[in-house]
Amino acid sequence: MALIALPNALEVEIRSVRKRRTYLLTGYEPLPASAHHHRFAREIGRFEKTWSLRASVGAPIDVPDAPVTTWQVDVSGPDFAVETDVRLLRWDDIVAEDMDLPVWKRLPRYLVAAGDILLSGTFIRYALAYWRYALFAAYPLALLAAFAALAWIIPAIPGRFGQPLPGLLRLLGGLALFAGLVVAAGPRLHLTYMLSDWIFARDMIRRHRPAIERRAEAFAREIAAGLAAGDVDEVVIVAHSLGAVWMLDAVARVEAVGSPGTPPLGLAGVGSSTLKIALHPAASWLRDQVQRVADRPAITWAEYDSHVDFICFYKNNTVEALGLTAASRPLRQSIRLSRMLSPHTWKRFRGNLLRIHRQYVMGNEQRYAYDFHMIACGPFRFADIVSHGTNLPGALGPDGALSGATTPFPEAAKDMPHR
Repeated sequence: MALIALPNALEVEIRSVRKRRTYLLTGYEPLPASAHHHRFAREIGRFEKTWSLRASVGAPIDVPDAPVTTWQVDVSGPDFAVETDVRLLRWDDIVAEDMDLPVWKRLPRYLVAAGDILLSGTFIRYALAYWRYALFAAYPLALLAAFAALAWIIPAIPGRFGQPLPGLLRLLGGLALFAGLVVAAGPRLHLTYMLSDWIFARDMIRRHRPAIERRAEAFAREIAAGLAAGDVDEVVIVAHSLGAVWMLDAVARVEAVGSPGTPPLGLAGVGSSTLKIALHPAASWLRDQVQRVADRPAITWAEYDSHVDFICFYKNNTVEALGLTAASRPLRQSIRLSRMLSPHTWKRFRGNLLRIHRQYVMGNEQRYAYDFHMIACGPFRFADIVSHGTNLPGALGPDGALSGATTPFPEAAKDMPHR
């Protein structure tokens, strides 16, 4: 802890973190652990510059017999030092299985998944929750429909000039054109990725893949062990996109949360896609898990979303959106992703929806109320960031010192407003 003297002679106690364990749960990305480590180490350079801090990231180490890769992060300023044990909870191998499917297998499986979303009424629930997410959900099916229309129209063009193709040739030509469009344009238009994403979503909704159940159990064991070790000031889980589903499922299985002697547990769902799964009628198992987590007030649970992110459920509190009555609910915050970056950087990718969605777990170029690296490995406790995030930009001085804060976190707990 540190006592910060304000200009009016008041002193505010800052509960700085010295040791933390941070679990990372990524979204649906076909990236190995080494790529996630590389991105973390690259982006922390922005964090250092923005906050005038020093940071070092250790080499990644795979945990034997567990889907976990860990690395050490040391962050320091003029008057503090923080050690963070970062643990990546991996499920990239499951994503790779989907991405390795040939198109002729992937396409029918996607159509089954899309039909399930439509016929179950889940698509309507998406639209009611956030209309932009419905656009994201409709995109791959609309693109396939456009390809099918081209495959129907183009082989018919010779007939417009009095030389129609034979029926069989027209059919084969249309099929070849459709397949060619899917193969050639699919990666560039993110269609290939999205087909796999929705296939996985249906498998998770209906619990069709035993590998998903086994992985959630493995994550729960790892989190339970990290809490039971009792060697850190706090444990934080940062879960991006579909990683938020894994987070809630795993934490709901951990019985030790809030037990005497265990460190505080914080959950950060960033750009969460929990409702993508939980709004489906068949996902009652996930709604039960959300209820279990929300019924543990010892957990600090926050959700961050943004109006420019089509791949999250903007302004939806997960517990409220599911109509659950629970002891607590996540503290939801809408953030401006553009304010995390310089105008030049934001202009570069503002039209790239997947890149925008990924910004939650990238480095800040400007001090802002939300900062991924500050949550993951900075000096402030997660509960304080959640409660007093508006003070965060000035919570460190220009030189990165706690003692130079212009807006230090106040002593009295006061939740940020829900918007």
